Amino acid sequence: MADRVEIGGQKLALVLEALDDAAYYRETRSRVLEGAVRRRGRESDASEAHRHKAKAYSMLAIKLRG
Repeated sequence: MADRVEIGGQKLALVLEALDDAAYYRETRSRVLEGAVRRRGRESDASEAHRHKAKAYSMLAIKLRG
């Protein structure tokens, strides 16, 4: 991203809240998928992809708060 965008405190708070929510739901989805895969006896990378995305969202939120 070459362009910089300045946002106010309220909008930043909303973005951070959205990132926290997204990270939570991605992590939850990864756990649900792991359980479904385990019950069916199959292997899947989908839960790992959600976990990776959740971590990326969390790290971005930490960076923006810094």
